[in-house]
Amino acid sequence: MRAALAAVAAHVRTPVVRDGYALVLNSAITAVIGLGYWIVAARVYPPEVVGVNAALISSMMFIAGVAQLNLSNILVRFVPDAGRMVRRLIVASYAVSLGVAAVAATLFVLGIGIWGDELEPVTSVRGFDVWFVAATMAWCAFVLQDSALTGLGRAVWVPAENAVFSVAKLALLVGFAGAAPVYGIFASWTAALLVSLVPVNLLVFGRLVPRAMRSATRDALSVTRRELAVYVVADYAGAVAWLALTTLPPVIVAHELGARQTAYFSLAWAIAVPIYFVPTSIGASLVVHAVRERERLEEYTRKAVVQFARLLLPAAAALVVAGPFLLRLLGHDYAEESSTVMRILVLSAIPNGVNILYVSVARVERRMSRVVAVLAGQAAITLGLAVPLVRVDGIVGLSIAWLLGQSLVAAAIVIANRRVLVRTRVAGRAARGEA
Repeated sequence: MRAALAAVAAHVRTPVVRDGYALVLNSAITAVIGLGYWIVAARVYPPEVVGVNAALISSMMFIAGVAQLNLSNILVRFVPDAGRMVRRLIVASYAVSLGVAAVAATLFVLGIGIWGDELEPVTSVRGFDVWFVAATMAWCAFVLQDSALTGLGRAVWVPAENAVFSVAKLALLVGFAGAAPVYGIFASWTAALLVSLVPVNLLVFGRLVPRAMRSATRDALSVTRRELAVYVVADYAGAVAWLALTTLPPVIVAHELGARQTAYFSLAWAIAVPIYFVPTSIGASLVVHAVRERERLEEYTRKAVVQFARLLLPAAAALVVAGPFLLRLLGHDYAEESSTVMRILVLSAIPNGVNILYVSVARVERRMSRVVAVLAGQAAITLGLAVPLVRVDGIVGLSIAWLLGQSLVAAAIVIANRRVLVRTRVAGRAARGEA
């Protein structure tokens, strides 16, 4: 027994594994509290209000994601390698992202009458324009701070700060139910950001960045400005494709089927999507540690694959079985309309895991054409099929489009890399034999 516990402790203390588990734990906490959030929302607000607010939150997250210029991934990839430039890199990322977010969000609210008529119950609220712009900027900072913590080797803080945000969001949702029956969901989501932003950024800039600068062994990045620019542009192109893929589906449903169906899709999505963060979290840890120890990339990749299989496959199986019961907590209509959608989205997480781990290795190696090909391929297939399949089979059609987008790209990756996969499998067996 002691030997087994010692082995588990040693396993968890391995930095690449530890940070992977921390980020997965963050996703789990966010998923559990997030489910509670949407259960309360579905109970307190009518489906039409849930649908409008969900579409508006998705719009905010999409605009913020575009405005980030994918600097969140840049921080994960280059903060470990920034030397004494780490403060400058993080500050510049914040400044650029928030500036672009202010412009992009302003353009969105100016044109809301053209592309967002269905959002009018909330967008007609006095002061909405300023509120939406500020919320979009705050969401940019919220995402960047997680990446800064991860890049600084302090991913263990990410679950704590996201738990604080999630609990605050849920508490505000209940508090706003009576005072803001139309926009309370959006209000609770955006107001809770302040609870996280202030203490986390004090930690980052007051403690972690100075510590990283004192321990740095170089004055600047190990790549040239041109190499960095090529990486940023290529990774941004892929990130926008991924962002469109993960935030636009509720907007498509709202446009094609209306607010009620948007609510049914959005809550199925809310239950399913956290499982996608399992490979994303493991991949982020892989990038951070493989950048620091490039010679161990193959070893870390094997560890990531094992960790991915141990966590994702059982979680997906459990959600496929338990998901409909969770939807019943939201109400009979949600269980009736959303169960099939939720199950298809959960199953799609398995091929998505293949795609995310492949992209993570490509980022370490700076093979950015592969990153763009995978992320843009997923988006092109899924969004290209989304509207036709929605019109044929409603929200189930959209989930089928998502499954096809993930599976076809994963199949292409496996076929193209079958020799490498065989060689890695043999090396993994040999390593276990030596151990």
